[in-house]
Amino acid sequence: MSHAHSHRRTVPSRRLAAGLTLVEVLIAMAIALLVTLAVFQTFAVSEGYRRSATSGGDAVFNGSIGTHTLQRDLRMAGYGLNSLALLGCNVLAYDESVAPARTFTFALVPVVITQGAGTAPDTIEISYSDTDSMPAPVRLTQALPTPAANYHVDNAFGLEAGQLIIVAEAGLDCSLHQVTNTPSQEAPGRRDLIIHNSGMYRTPSGASAAARYNRPGGFGPTYTLDAVIYPLGRLPTVARYSIQNENLMVEALMLGTPPAGVAANIVQLQAQYGRDTTGDGTVDVWDETTPVTAAGWANVIAVRFGMVARSAVAERPDVNGVCNTTTAAPTWAAGAFDLTGRADWQCYRYRVFESTVTLRNMIWRPA
Repeated sequence: MSHAHSHRRTVPSRRLAAGLTLVEVLIAMAIALLVTLAVFQTFAVSEGYRRSATSGGDAVFNGSIGTHTLQRDLRMAGYGLNSLALLGCNVLAYDESVAPARTFTFALVPVVITQGAGTAPDTIEISYSDTDSMPAPVRLTQALPTPAANYHVDNAFGLEAGQLIIVAEAGLDCSLHQVTNTPSQEAPGRRDLIIHNSGMYRTPSGASAAARYNRPGGFGPTYTLDAVIYPLGRLPTVARYSIQNENLMVEALMLGTPPAGVAANIVQLQAQYGRDTTGDGTVDVWDETTPVTAAGWANVIAVRFGMVARSAVAERPDVNGVCNTTTAAPTWAAGAFDLTGRADWQCYRYRVFESTVTLRNMIWRPA
Protein backbone atom coordinates (compact mmCIF):
# COMPACT_ATOMS: atom_id res chain seq x y z
CA MET A 1 0.00 0.00 0.00
CA SER A 2 1.51 3.13 -1.02
CA HIS A 3 1.14 6.40 0.67
CA ALA A 4 1.42 9.65 -1.18
CA HIS A 5 2.99 12.48 0.75
CA SER A 6 2.68 16.02 -0.43
CA HIS A 7 5.54 18.37 0.61
CA ARG A 8 4.68 22.11 0.59
CA ARG A 9 7.67 24.43 0.20
CA THR A 10 7.53 27.88 1.79
CA VAL A 11 8.51 30.57 -0.70
CA PRO A 12 9.72 33.87 0.87
CA SER A 13 7.99 37.08 -0.09
CA ARG A 14 9.58 38.76 -3.06
CA ARG A 15 9.22 42.15 -1.30
CA LEU A 16 11.11 41.00 1.79
CA ALA A 17 13.90 39.49 -0.22
CA ALA A 18 14.36 42.59 -2.37
CA GLY A 19 15.21 45.06 0.60
CA LEU A 20 14.71 48.87 0.33
CA THR A 21 13.79 50.38 -2.93
CA LEU A 22 15.80 53.17 -4.55
CA VAL A 23 13.04 55.66 -3.80
CA GLU A 24 13.13 54.78 -0.11
CA VAL A 25 16.90 55.18 0.01
CA LEU A 26 16.71 58.57 -1.69
CA ILE A 27 14.03 59.73 0.72
CA ALA A 28 16.13 58.62 3.71
CA MET A 29 19.18 60.45 2.35
CA ALA A 30 17.18 63.59 1.81
CA ILE A 31 15.85 63.50 5.35
CA ALA A 32 19.35 62.90 6.73
CA LEU A 33 20.70 65.80 4.68
CA LEU A 34 18.01 68.13 5.96
CA VAL A 35 18.73 67.09 9.54
CA THR A 36 22.49 67.65 8.99
CA LEU A 37 21.87 71.09 7.49
CA ALA A 38 19.66 72.01 10.43
CA VAL A 39 22.30 70.87 12.92
CA PHE A 40 25.06 72.82 11.16
CA GLN A 41 22.90 75.91 10.89
CA THR A 42 22.13 75.72 14.60
CA PHE A 43 25.82 75.22 15.34
CA ALA A 44 26.78 78.20 13.16
CA VAL A 45 24.29 80.48 14.92
CA SER A 46 25.43 79.20 18.31
CA GLU A 47 29.09 79.72 17.37
CA GLY A 48 28.31 83.26 16.22
CA TYR A 49 26.67 84.05 19.55
CA ARG A 50 29.59 82.47 21.42
CA ARG A 51 32.16 84.42 19.39
CA SER A 52 30.30 87.68 19.91
CA ALA A 53 29.95 87.06 23.64
CA THR A 54 33.60 86.06 24.00
CA SER A 55 34.84 89.02 21.97
CA GLY A 56 32.65 91.39 23.94
CA GLY A 57 33.98 89.87 27.15
CA ASP A 58 37.56 90.40 25.98
CA ALA A 59 36.83 94.06 25.29
CA VAL A 60 35.28 94.54 28.72
CA PHE A 61 38.22 92.83 30.46
CA ASN A 62 40.93 94.72 28.55
CA GLY A 63 39.18 98.06 28.90
CA SER A 64 38.66 97.52 32.64
CA ILE A 65 42.33 96.70 33.17
CA GLY A 66 43.48 99.73 31.17
CA THR A 67 41.08 102.08 32.93
CA HIS A 68 41.99 100.84 36.40
CA THR A 69 45.72 101.17 35.75
CA LEU A 70 45.40 104.68 34.38
CA GLN A 71 43.09 105.76 37.19
CA ARG A 72 45.50 104.45 39.81
CA ASP A 73 48.38 106.57 38.54
CA LEU A 74 46.20 109.64 38.00
CA ARG A 75 45.06 109.52 41.64
CA MET A 76 48.71 109.78 42.68
CA ALA A 77 49.58 112.48 40.13
CA GLY A 78 51.42 115.44 41.60
CA TYR A 79 52.25 113.91 44.96
CA GLY A 80 55.45 115.59 46.17
CA LEU A 81 55.54 117.84 43.08
CA ASN A 82 52.73 120.22 43.89
CA SER A 83 54.69 123.26 45.05
CA LEU A 84 54.21 126.34 42.90
CA ALA A 85 58.01 126.73 42.79
CA LEU A 86 58.20 123.43 40.89
CA LEU A 87 55.15 123.33 38.65
CA GLY A 88 55.96 123.42 34.96
CA CYS A 89 59.72 123.16 35.42
CA ASN A 90 61.72 121.37 32.71
CA VAL A 91 63.81 118.75 34.52
CA LEU A 92 67.26 117.84 33.21
CA ALA A 93 68.01 114.20 34.09
CA TYR A 94 70.71 111.62 33.49
CA ASP A 95 70.82 107.83 33.83
CA GLU A 96 74.12 105.97 33.71
CA SER A 97 72.70 102.50 34.47
CA VAL A 98 71.97 101.84 30.81
CA ALA A 99 74.45 101.49 27.96
CA PRO A 100 75.03 103.99 26.59
CA ALA A 101 74.17 106.36 29.44
CA ARG A 102 71.20 108.55 28.56
CA THR A 103 70.25 112.16 29.13
CA PHE A 104 66.52 112.82 29.24
CA THR A 105 64.04 115.48 30.28
CA PHE A 106 60.51 115.56 31.65
CA ALA A 107 58.06 118.22 32.80
CA LEU A 108 57.64 118.52 36.55
CA VAL A 109 53.84 118.58 36.55
CA PRO A 110 51.19 116.09 37.70
CA VAL A 111 50.01 115.14 34.22
CA VAL A 112 50.76 116.18 30.65
CA ILE A 113 48.32 115.36 27.86
CA THR A 114 49.96 115.31 24.44
CA GLN A 115 47.35 115.47 21.72
CA GLY A 116 47.63 112.94 18.93
CA ALA A 117 47.98 114.23 15.38
CA GLY A 118 44.50 114.92 14.04
CA THR A 119 42.19 112.40 15.69
CA ALA A 120 44.96 109.95 16.64
CA PRO A 121 45.10 108.71 20.26
CA ASP A 122 46.49 111.02 22.93
CA THR A 123 49.48 110.34 25.18
CA ILE A 124 49.18 110.86 28.95
CA GLU A 125 52.30 111.35 31.09
CA ILE A 126 51.86 111.15 34.86
CA SER A 127 54.43 112.12 37.50
CA TYR A 128 54.59 111.73 41.28
CA SER A 129 57.07 111.18 44.08
CA ASP A 130 57.39 108.10 46.28
CA THR A 131 58.64 109.93 49.34
CA ASP A 132 57.15 108.64 52.60
CA SER A 133 57.27 112.02 54.33
CA MET A 134 55.75 115.39 53.63
CA PRO A 135 58.06 117.06 51.08
CA ALA A 136 59.52 120.28 52.47
CA PRO A 137 61.75 122.69 50.55
CA VAL A 138 65.42 122.94 51.46
CA ARG A 139 67.29 126.16 50.67
CA LEU A 140 70.88 126.68 49.67
CA THR A 141 73.16 128.54 52.06
CA GLN A 142 75.93 128.90 49.46
CA ALA A 143 75.69 129.69 45.78
CA LEU A 144 77.25 127.06 43.51
CA PRO A 145 80.71 127.93 42.21
CA THR A 146 80.31 125.34 39.41
CA PRO A 147 77.37 123.29 38.03
CA ALA A 148 78.79 120.09 39.56
CA ALA A 149 79.43 121.50 43.04
CA ASN A 150 77.81 119.89 46.07
CA TYR A 151 75.02 121.65 47.95
CA HIS A 152 75.23 123.42 51.32
CA VAL A 153 71.70 123.69 52.71
CA ASP A 154 69.87 125.14 55.67
CA ASN A 155 68.31 121.82 56.73
CA ALA A 156 69.24 118.33 55.51
CA PHE A 157 67.03 116.50 58.00
CA GLY A 158 65.62 113.25 56.60
CA LEU A 159 67.88 113.09 53.55
CA GLU A 160 69.77 109.83 53.06
CA ALA A 161 72.16 108.37 50.54
CA GLY A 162 70.26 106.98 47.56
CA GLN A 163 67.38 109.44 47.64
CA LEU A 164 66.58 111.65 44.66
CA ILE A 165 66.22 115.43 44.79
CA ILE A 166 65.06 118.17 42.43
CA VAL A 167 66.86 121.52 42.39
CA ALA A 168 64.74 124.41 41.14
CA GLU A 169 65.28 128.13 40.63
CA ALA A 170 63.10 130.63 38.81
CA GLY A 171 64.33 131.26 35.28
CA LEU A 172 66.50 128.12 35.17
CA ASP A 173 65.94 124.51 34.26
CA CYS A 174 65.44 122.16 37.16
CA SER A 175 67.83 119.26 37.62
CA LEU A 176 67.56 115.77 39.08
CA HIS A 177 70.28 114.39 41.38
CA GLN A 178 70.83 111.37 43.58
CA VAL A 179 72.15 112.01 47.09
CA THR A 180 75.31 109.97 47.75
CA ASN A 181 75.83 110.77 51.42
CA THR A 182 73.72 110.80 54.55
CA PRO A 183 74.23 114.32 55.99
CA SER A 184 73.39 113.29 59.54
CA GLN A 185 76.30 110.81 59.45
CA GLU A 186 78.84 113.41 58.32
CA ALA A 187 81.35 114.90 60.72
CA PRO A 188 80.34 118.00 62.69
CA GLY A 189 80.55 121.05 60.46
CA ARG A 190 79.64 119.00 57.37
CA ARG A 191 76.09 117.98 58.23
CA ASP A 192 74.69 120.70 55.98
CA LEU A 193 76.33 119.09 52.95
CA ILE A 194 74.47 117.23 50.19
CA ILE A 195 76.86 115.28 47.97
CA HIS A 196 75.74 114.02 44.54
CA ASN A 197 78.73 112.27 43.01
CA SER A 198 78.69 109.69 40.23
CA GLY A 199 80.14 106.23 40.87
CA MET A 200 79.79 104.19 44.07
CA TYR A 201 78.49 105.38 47.44
CA ARG A 202 77.67 103.97 50.88
CA THR A 203 74.08 103.44 51.93
CA PRO A 204 72.99 104.38 55.48
CA SER A 205 73.47 100.71 56.45
CA GLY A 206 77.03 100.70 55.13
CA ALA A 207 76.44 98.71 51.95
CA SER A 208 78.00 99.75 48.65
CA ALA A 209 75.72 100.95 45.84
CA ALA A 210 76.09 102.64 42.45
CA ALA A 211 74.76 106.15 41.91
CA ARG A 212 72.51 106.10 38.88
CA TYR A 213 71.24 109.60 38.25
CA ASN A 214 74.28 111.86 38.76
CA ARG A 215 75.82 113.23 35.60
CA PRO A 216 79.59 113.77 35.80
CA GLY A 217 80.26 117.50 35.48
CA GLY A 218 76.66 118.47 36.23
CA PHE A 219 74.01 119.74 33.83
CA GLY A 220 74.79 123.40 33.29
CA PRO A 221 72.63 125.56 35.59
CA THR A 222 74.69 127.28 38.28
CA TYR A 223 72.18 127.76 41.06
CA THR A 224 72.23 130.71 43.46
CA LEU A 225 70.84 131.30 46.94
CA ASP A 226 67.40 131.58 45.33
CA ALA A 227 67.41 127.86 44.50
CA VAL A 228 65.23 125.38 46.37
CA ILE A 229 65.77 121.63 46.79
CA TYR A 230 62.87 119.17 47.06
CA PRO A 231 63.24 115.51 48.09
CA LEU A 232 61.48 113.03 45.80
CA GLY A 233 62.07 109.71 47.54
CA ARG A 234 64.11 106.87 46.08
CA LEU A 235 62.33 106.40 42.75
CA PRO A 236 59.66 108.86 41.62
CA THR A 237 57.27 107.77 38.90
CA VAL A 238 57.12 109.29 35.44
CA ALA A 239 54.72 107.03 33.53
CA ARG A 240 53.86 107.71 29.89
CA TYR A 241 50.70 105.99 28.60
CA SER A 242 50.18 105.65 24.85
CA ILE A 243 48.57 103.38 22.28
CA GLN A 244 50.93 101.43 20.06
CA ASN A 245 49.75 98.85 17.54
CA GLU A 246 46.29 98.89 19.14
CA ASN A 247 47.64 98.10 22.62
CA LEU A 248 47.74 100.35 25.68
CA MET A 249 51.40 100.70 26.67
CA VAL A 250 53.17 102.40 29.57
CA GLU A 251 56.75 103.60 29.55
CA ALA A 252 58.62 104.17 32.85
CA LEU A 253 60.87 107.12 31.98
CA MET A 254 62.89 106.90 35.16
CA LEU A 255 63.85 103.30 34.42
CA GLY A 256 64.65 103.74 30.73
CA THR A 257 63.04 100.42 29.83
CA PRO A 258 60.96 99.78 26.67
CA PRO A 259 57.21 100.41 26.96
CA ALA A 260 55.33 97.53 28.60
CA GLY A 261 51.90 96.31 27.60
CA VAL A 262 48.97 97.11 29.88
CA ALA A 263 45.94 95.99 27.87
CA ALA A 264 45.40 94.57 24.39
CA ASN A 265 42.98 95.78 21.70
CA ILE A 266 42.75 99.36 22.98
CA VAL A 267 42.21 101.46 19.87
CA GLN A 268 41.55 104.99 21.17
CA LEU A 269 42.51 107.20 24.10
CA GLN A 270 41.43 110.82 24.44
CA ALA A 271 41.91 113.08 27.46
CA GLN A 272 41.23 116.61 28.66
CA TYR A 273 42.30 118.90 31.50
CA GLY A 274 39.71 120.07 34.00
CA ARG A 275 40.38 123.69 35.10
CA ASP A 276 39.15 125.66 38.07
CA THR A 277 39.26 129.18 36.66
CA THR A 278 37.30 130.84 39.48
CA GLY A 279 39.03 129.38 42.53
CA ASP A 280 35.91 127.72 43.93
CA GLY A 281 37.32 124.18 43.80
CA THR A 282 35.15 123.00 40.91
CA VAL A 283 35.94 122.43 37.25
CA ASP A 284 34.71 125.28 35.06
CA VAL A 285 36.41 124.40 31.78
CA TRP A 286 37.38 121.16 30.05
CA ASP A 287 39.94 121.57 27.29
CA GLU A 288 43.08 120.16 25.70
CA THR A 289 45.39 123.16 26.14
CA THR A 290 48.53 122.38 28.13
CA PRO A 291 49.42 125.17 30.62
CA VAL A 292 52.72 126.98 30.17
CA THR A 293 53.02 128.69 33.59
CA ALA A 294 52.97 127.55 37.21
CA ALA A 295 49.78 129.55 37.76
CA GLY A 296 48.17 127.79 34.82
CA TRP A 297 49.11 124.38 36.21
CA ALA A 298 47.74 125.35 39.61
CA ASN A 299 44.30 125.69 37.99
CA VAL A 300 44.31 122.08 36.70
CA ILE A 301 42.45 120.07 39.33
CA ALA A 302 41.08 117.13 37.32
CA VAL A 303 41.59 115.02 34.23
CA ARG A 304 39.00 113.08 32.27
CA PHE A 305 39.71 110.44 29.67
CA GLY A 306 37.85 108.15 27.32
CA MET A 307 39.19 104.79 26.20
CA VAL A 308 37.87 102.46 23.49
CA ALA A 309 38.42 98.70 23.70
CA ARG A 310 37.80 96.56 20.62
CA SER A 311 36.66 92.96 20.33
CA ALA A 312 39.50 90.59 19.48
CA VAL A 313 37.67 88.89 16.59
CA ALA A 314 35.94 90.57 13.66
CA GLU A 315 32.33 89.68 12.92
CA ARG A 316 31.43 88.29 9.52
CA PRO A 317 30.14 90.70 6.85
CA ASP A 318 26.52 90.38 5.75
CA VAL A 319 25.39 88.57 2.59
CA ASN A 320 26.43 91.60 0.54
CA GLY A 321 29.95 91.61 1.99
CA VAL A 322 29.31 94.73 4.09
CA CYS A 323 30.39 95.02 7.73
CA ASN A 324 27.62 96.47 9.85
CA THR A 325 28.44 95.16 13.32
CA THR A 326 29.13 98.77 14.38
CA THR A 327 27.32 101.39 12.33
CA ALA A 328 28.17 104.55 14.30
CA ALA A 329 31.35 105.70 16.01
CA PRO A 330 31.28 105.29 19.82
CA THR A 331 31.18 108.48 21.88
CA TRP A 332 32.23 109.86 25.26
CA ALA A 333 31.69 113.09 27.19
CA ALA A 334 33.85 115.13 24.79
CA GLY A 335 32.35 113.78 21.57
CA ALA A 336 32.80 110.93 19.10
CA PHE A 337 35.89 108.77 18.73
CA ASP A 338 37.48 108.40 15.32
CA LEU A 339 38.12 104.72 14.55
CA THR A 340 38.60 105.02 10.82
CA GLY A 341 42.29 104.22 11.06
CA ARG A 342 41.21 100.68 10.13
CA ALA A 343 39.25 100.20 6.94
CA ASP A 344 37.32 97.32 8.53
CA TRP A 345 36.53 99.12 11.81
CA GLN A 346 32.80 98.46 11.39
CA CYS A 347 33.40 94.69 11.55
CA TYR A 348 34.23 94.89 15.27
CA ARG A 349 32.40 95.45 18.52
CA TYR A 350 33.56 98.20 20.92
CA ARG A 351 33.28 99.14 24.56
CA VAL A 352 33.83 102.69 25.82
CA PHE A 353 35.37 103.37 29.21
CA GLU A 354 35.52 106.90 30.56
CA SER A 355 36.53 108.34 33.89
CA THR A 356 37.02 111.68 35.62
CA VAL A 357 39.83 111.74 38.19
CA THR A 358 40.29 114.59 40.65
CA LEU A 359 43.93 115.58 41.08
CA ARG A 360 43.71 115.72 44.85
CA ASN A 361 47.38 116.61 45.22
CA MET A 362 46.76 119.79 43.24
CA ILE A 363 43.96 120.72 45.63
CA TRP A 364 45.82 119.77 48.83
CA ARG A 365 49.08 121.45 47.93
CA PRO A 366 51.19 123.28 50.51
CA ALA A 367 50.57 126.96 51.07
